[in-house]
Amino acid sequence: MTDEPPSDVRAAFGVSGVARRLPGGGGNCWQIGDVLLKPGHHPVVGAWQASVFANLTGPGFRVPRPIRSADGSWIVDSWAAWTRVAGEPAPLARWPALVATSRAFHAALDGVAAPRWLGRGRNRWAVADRVAWGETTVEVAPELAELVTALQDAEHPIGLPSQLVHGDIAGNVLFAAEQPPAVIDFSPYWRPAGFALAVAAVDLLVWSQAPAAILDELADEPGIDQLLLRALVYRLVTESLGGPDPESREAVRRANEPVVDLLLSRLSGRPPTTVLLTDKDLRDLAGGALGAELTRLRPVTGGHTGAVCRIADRAGGGSVFVKAANPAARTELNAELDVYESLGSRPYLPRVLATSREPVPLLALESLSPQGWVRAWTPDLVDATEKLLDQVHSSPASTKIPRLRAAVNPWDVIAADPQRLLRLDICSSGWLDAHLGAVRAAAQDAPVEGDQLIHRDVRAANLWADAGRLVLVDWASAAIGDPWLDRHLWLVALHAEGGPPPESRQGPHAAGHAALIAGQQPLLTPARESNPALFDLRRQRLAVALAWSARLLSLPSFS
Repeated sequence: MTDEPPSDVRAAFGVSGVARRLPGGGGNCWQIGDVLLKPGHHPVVGAWQASVFANLTGPGFRVPRPIRSADGSWIVDSWAAWTRVAGEPAPLARWPALVATSRAFHAALDGVAAPRWLGRGRNRWAVADRVAWGETTVEVAPELAELVTALQDAEHPIGLPSQLVHGDIAGNVLFAAEQPPAVIDFSPYWRPAGFALAVAAVDLLVWSQAPAAILDELADEPGIDQLLLRALVYRLVTESLGGPDPESREAVRRANEPVVDLLLSRLSGRPPTTVLLTDKDLRDLAGGALGAELTRLRPVTGGHTGAVCRIADRAGGGSVFVKAANPAARTELNAELDVYESLGSRPYLPRVLATSREPVPLLALESLSPQGWVRAWTPDLVDATEKLLDQVHSSPASTKIPRLRAAVNPWDVIAADPQRLLRLDICSSGWLDAHLGAVRAAAQDAPVEGDQLIHRDVRAANLWADAGRLVLVDWASAAIGDPWLDRHLWLVALHAEGGPPPESRQGPHAAGHAALIAGQQPLLTPARESNPALFDLRRQRLAVALAWSARLLSLPSFS
């Protein structure tokens, strides 16, 4: 994780003031006033991208503008400066607008020449792109090879012209009121313009549980079915080349299987064998469980669940939150249903309006107002959350909720495969070699077993506060275990989200829990491109937990 921009870099770009690290992007982007500073730019590549965005205009979109340094260059010691653009990503909720924005953006790029270096990269994204377009071959990991082969067997030439395209546009379009959408973080490729939307679509289908109906928006895109095949090959091969452990690749396989089936069924004309929930399915199922007619469904932003989440409007007024499970998420949602059914009505829970287990697990809750979701920690909120945890830990423990048992020490896995940790760029290999034994021993002694209900994912995104009421959601990870483990997990998330350091409220076995939590993060971190938000969340927690563990164990800093 990059340190603050150096003083000479700030001076070169003419910025001063407090630097604030921004979420996302691996924690390497800093905001000073209305300027964003980001390191890691190759001087040639960075200067080319800046020159493209400096002159890019057109109706239907906006872009951040690069800022020249005092000597006129775009890059200073690998740092680039950009104007900040307002907005938030909402790729699923604003899908039609994202499609229109991509088309406008790529129309403006049409005619911009490709730089000589484009397409020659050796990183896994560049290699996977060439594999997707039949320009090279690689050995694909066994868990993913069958899916890749099935997609490639269905490919045929499409003959579309190539141009500059954004290869990762789904989460890089920002929406703001009364302004055109903004396109950021350009990842250039030389492919047909529709390939950008194909990659965005498969990303949403695989990782955001988007309904298959989002493909209707692309019906008039030339060669879309063939572009979708190549887009999914690109993502699967990138995952394969990333080298995560077999368990992670197996999770990737499970998430992608229904989408592979969907794309192949579109080409063959047969019905998909793995049926994904459509919004109509969800409306009918939830309406039946509630005994009420539901009208419009709206996507829910945020969260990392594998279930389909929607806000559903009642025909007679009002709305409800609905969560239902596609095949890959049945176990997760059934576990959450167990918690709600065991606890009944509690002050820290949202009101349950309906549940069902068949034909799919489904949970309908009160719709909590958007303004109540926690976005920043205050001292009062920290105190209130600590009291909420007291209530959770004193609730009766049901036999339906699983008990935590001592598991494999995550540092044993990291010792066998250090890249699991080092790929996150938090500590050096030298630091890990010198201090692996200390954190490994501390994690080994950390207690996890206990007799109290624990949530295990207390963080801002799972808390809602309004009018003196504090509600905790997303109970799929709940267990019976050590309450101090639950508190220490929260303290790590709290500090990663801008709250006080963990030492301010730590309890028994803090050193062991900090080491355990740090070791778990690399094992739970997906590839950045498959789920950027979850990648960044896990990486930030790793940085906090490992630094906390190092302080408690009197180890040298790694930053």
